[in-house]
Amino acid sequence: MPVSPLYSSNKNIISSKQLIHKPHRIKPHVVLLGAGASKQAFMNGDAKGKKIPLMEDLIEIIGLESDLKNHKISYKNKNFELLYGELYNDNPNSRIVKILEEKVFKYFDELSLPTYPTLYDYLLVSLRPKDVIATFNWDPFLFDAYDRNFGKLPLPQILHLHGNVRVGYCKIHKTFGRNGEFCPECLNPYTPSKLLYPIAEKNYSDEFSNGEWKVLEYHLQKAFTLTIFGYGSPETDKKAFELLANSWKANGRRELETVEIIDIKDEEFVINHWKEFVYSHHYLYFTDFNKSWIPTHPRRSCEAIYVPTFLGKFVEDFSICTESTFQQVFAKLKPLVIAEEKLNKNE
Repeated sequence: MPVSPLYSSNKNIISSKQLIHKPHRIKPHVVLLGAGASKQAFMNGDAKGKKIPLMEDLIEIIGLESDLKNHKISYKNKNFELLYGELYNDNPNSRIVKILEEKVFKYFDELSLPTYPTLYDYLLVSLRPKDVIATFNWDPFLFDAYDRNFGKLPLPQILHLHGNVRVGYCKIHKTFGRNGEFCPECLNPYTPSKLLYPIAEKNYSDEFSNGEWKVLEYHLQKAFTLTIFGYGSPETDKKAFELLANSWKANGRRELETVEIIDIKDEEFVINHWKEFVYSHHYLYFTDFNKSWIPTHPRRSCEAIYVPTFLGKFVEDFSICTESTFQQVFAKLKPLVIAEEKLNKNE
């Protein structure tokens, strides 16, 4: 990445003003989201108080106990991931498998965002069109946050790697939109994206999933920073881990890039889990999204990480999470977007 004279000044700290008004043409920031991201975003539930399930408590939160009992299936001390995999392997077309899929879809489809800015809103508006957010989650939060921020300022690309309750797509024109709506090109209804449930061999050759993964793989190969937020790449996702690792390492050892991990699990545990992605000490670890580099340096996360990593200087924070209304959020980000537009005009 080229270094501007401003960034290479003799000062020991790069100010927020410098970052805001002098964006760089810099490689992408790629973000991977797992269930832990949604759990942290909505610790007290969604807009209606509905709890956000993890695989460990999904059976109880969604209320699948009676269905499992009626089919004489033991579920005590089993998470949904393992239980579903066993049932699917026994008979993928069984009645109980279909019941579980229908109830899971219905529960996630009914989740909704509150009217005020959430973690997902802060995440989206803090990245740029060069960046990518890829989620493994079935919940609608990323899509709905994208939908309500669209047109307010340039947003990153979003990908749904395991399908999504809210997302449909057009097979002909390769467009996507809200499930139940129509492709603007051919006016045909969108085909619902297929949810990929937790089995050992997921079918990533599905047309929608395959397209999402190809976009992610391309950006991973070019990325300057990779953030992994609340995603643990479980045993039922070995293929995903392999695809991610192969793409990240496609251009060599990634000695200059940084991996940021946001997870409530122990630092040593998560760094060891993602050791294939981390070169030497080039990683950042947080338990709280609000303290990580994306919201504390909105739309300038890669530039901000570059400063201490390569210039050995401190960089000033200017967190977006201090703004509690959308009006305040967009007002704070307006000068950053103006600076980006000037940068793009000079290309």
